[in-house]
Amino acid sequence: MMEPMMRNDLDATNMRIGVIVVRDFEEHTDKHLMPLIDNLISMGCHQQNIVVRTIPSIFDVVIATQFFAEYTDVDGVVILAPENKIMGTLSVMNGIVQIQIQWNMVVTVGGANRAEDIVQMVEMQNEMEEEVASQSENFS
Repeated sequence: MMEPMMRNDLDATNMRIGVIVVRDFEEHTDKHLMPLIDNLISMGCHQQNIVVRTIPSIFDVVIATQFFAEYTDVDGVVILAPENKIMGTLSVMNGIVQIQIQWNMVVTVGGANRAEDIVQMVEMQNEMEEEVASQSENFS
């Protein structure tokens, strides 16, 4: 199976990314963790800015995401787990959505292919933040 090509225009140089590894999905982790980190590094994210935390089970995903939001300065979180397992668990998805809204934090679920998604969404958030700041400076 071919890996998807990474976009060359994405820049994660100044980003901090949290990664939640769900121990219940060891096979998924073995396949995706190092490629995810490699993909983030290839987009410029410094290795020390990739914060990996391991949790016991799918039911710890929401609180671990909350911990990232509350106790770290990460720009976004990748939940390293099979999408269908997380998205198929309604209570977990509801919790993730609430954290995204409450903390204005980008969160994505999946594997190594999510590196590009998280960087793209954080870039968009940063650009929109800068535009608002620029506009308010122009009106002051």
